[in-house]
Amino acid sequence: MLGAMRGEPVPSASPEDPLTVLPGIGPKRAALFQEHYGITDLGGLLRLRPRAWEEPPVERGLAGLRDGETVRVRARVRSVSLFGRPRRRVVSVRLEDGEARARALWFRQPWLRERFQAGEEVLLEGRVSVKEGEEPRLLSPRLLEPGAPPARHLRPRYPRPEGFPAGLLERAVQAALPHAAAWEDPLPAGLRAAAGVPPLARALRGLHAPACLAEAEAARRRLAWEEVLERERRLRALPPPPRRPPGRAADPRVWARIRSRIPFALHEDQERALRILQADLGSGLPVRRLVHGEVGSGKTVLAFALALALAADGGQTALLAPTEVLARQHLRTFRTWLRGSRLQIAGVLGEDPPAVRRRALEDLAAGRASLAVGTHALLGEGLRFRRLEGVVFDEQHRFGVKQKARLLRHAERPHVLTMTATPIPRTLAWVRYGGLEPCVLRRRPGGGMRVRTRVEPEDRRWPELAEELRPRLEQGWRLFLVAPRLAGAGGLLEVARFLAGGPWKGLPLGCVHGRLEAERVEAEVERFRRGEAVALLGTTVVEVGLDVPGVPGMVVLDAGRLGLASLHQLRGRLARGRGGGEGECWFLVRPGAGEGDPLERLRFLETCADGFAVAEADLRERGPGTLRGLRQHGHLRPGAFDPLRDGDLLDLLKRPEVRAFCAGGRSRGRRCRSGEAG
Repeated sequence: MLGAMRGEPVPSASPEDPLTVLPGIGPKRAALFQEHYGITDLGGLLRLRPRAWEEPPVERGLAGLRDGETVRVRARVRSVSLFGRPRRRVVSVRLEDGEARARALWFRQPWLRERFQAGEEVLLEGRVSVKEGEEPRLLSPRLLEPGAPPARHLRPRYPRPEGFPAGLLERAVQAALPHAAAWEDPLPAGLRAAAGVPPLARALRGLHAPACLAEAEAARRRLAWEEVLERERRLRALPPPPRRPPGRAADPRVWARIRSRIPFALHEDQERALRILQADLGSGLPVRRLVHGEVGSGKTVLAFALALALAADGGQTALLAPTEVLARQHLRTFRTWLRGSRLQIAGVLGEDPPAVRRRALEDLAAGRASLAVGTHALLGEGLRFRRLEGVVFDEQHRFGVKQKARLLRHAERPHVLTMTATPIPRTLAWVRYGGLEPCVLRRRPGGGMRVRTRVEPEDRRWPELAEELRPRLEQGWRLFLVAPRLAGAGGLLEVARFLAGGPWKGLPLGCVHGRLEAERVEAEVERFRRGEAVALLGTTVVEVGLDVPGVPGMVVLDAGRLGLASLHQLRGRLARGRGGGEGECWFLVRPGAGEGDPLERLRFLETCADGFAVAEADLRERGPGTLRGLRQHGHLRPGAFDPLRDGDLLDLLKRPEVRAFCAGGRSRGRRCRSGEAG
């Protein structure tokens, strides 16, 4: 293609044409697009979604320029200079407009020096940088024609990774947009009408040059609908997964014995979840369930049932817990429920003596142990299973993607339960997008959460609150006190010294944190459980694993440092168990702690006691992260699909005409690598 070799645009370029058909993009720059964005062709380029859109800058004078703003200025050139090392040349143009002065800087573009002449009038558009005592600077501004009219569309802001030339992406997009007008639309008009989205050419124009935010949103929805359909077509094209005989894992007699091992009556949600799990095992397909249960709803019962059902056929299950406190609690619970049984449990914990660890590993490798319960020690290289068939992630938000994969590699197509009260945004997004099947436990034994939450400024409430609570503690009232940090000003150690020597002097207090040995933590928790300590002071180790029934009170200091999910998990330690009574929780916030206004952010928890709503708020606040790959949160995702706004698109997949379209094979015109969501 001669025009591409010369860097000239090719008329009516197709979506599959390489980026080198665009002017100014040769092989080296095309390689940068592939390296940083995964883009190789025009279709991929125009389906790259901007991070945001902003109003075009209004023309103004040089006086009063503010740091960080984007402006359009008309000024006269005073002088032009070039400085810096050969490969780091900077063009500096000094400007004035009769009222003020400024400078415009271009980096590594020395040829621009010849573009400016002293005394000429220029029209520039760019971002302002202001440093104290210096003239305002425009950084790499766009040079416009002096008579250029004001922009009539919003300005897209694209993600730009480090090392990618400034302005290159924008210029490439503008050069590619005219070609899109002639592209064939891969979606029939009926499918576009079903989702209420525009044709492809209009959508791409609206994505990169929208007249308003509504037009940009319609364009994003169009690309999201494409992604949903493309994903559905790929799934339908896959061969059906092989089924395996369920064996005894779904046998009603086995499940009757499992229920007989549980030493309490199950509530309705638990019973329904067990029936779902039994049916999953009977299907012959691997279980893929997110057990989304409110704090204290009894999610552990499902892990116990899965392990026993798989053990009936000789299979093994591994339960990964984030802390030794939680892992030891599971071990204690399971061994109590299995008292008198021949089924063996192996604990794999980081602080176990070498002989104990070695014996546990040998039992798992030989198949003598049917259930492994442990912390990150389960991710070690020396671990071997004879026949691992089930994996349970407890409090899954505490583990990374790579950590989970390390445990899953021990089995081929294992059954997986992912348990949490407040899923991380990535997990909730996967549920919305169909990667996981939810199993919901909303009820708690003995009723719903009965915890009154108050969010108050720490500087006005502490230590006054400590004084107010002393009479209640003296009468046997108990509480958790949490400090997010261990050391330093306001850390747990300092708070413990203050309380022991001041407002709570003489009261029996316990203290736990991550630097204590596991046996010491267990001892402190047991003292608190027996009532020998009226308050348990701790870091966020308290968040998971401390199942102490009937504790009514909690104070969290510097709560603005923590996310909504963590705070909801913390207050879930209160009023646990049947007859747990009422609970009171204080989230004390330091001014300026955390992002934004932490006091306002946390006030949401005063009226919301529903972990499901907390997870939704967390998803809105943090974004879902990339649905494929390693990022667990954040808004810089490659695709256009948004689980919060596009749930209705998933519902459209049930319509007959959509199902027929998805059954017809891969759509034409979709060789865009950057816009696909997995």
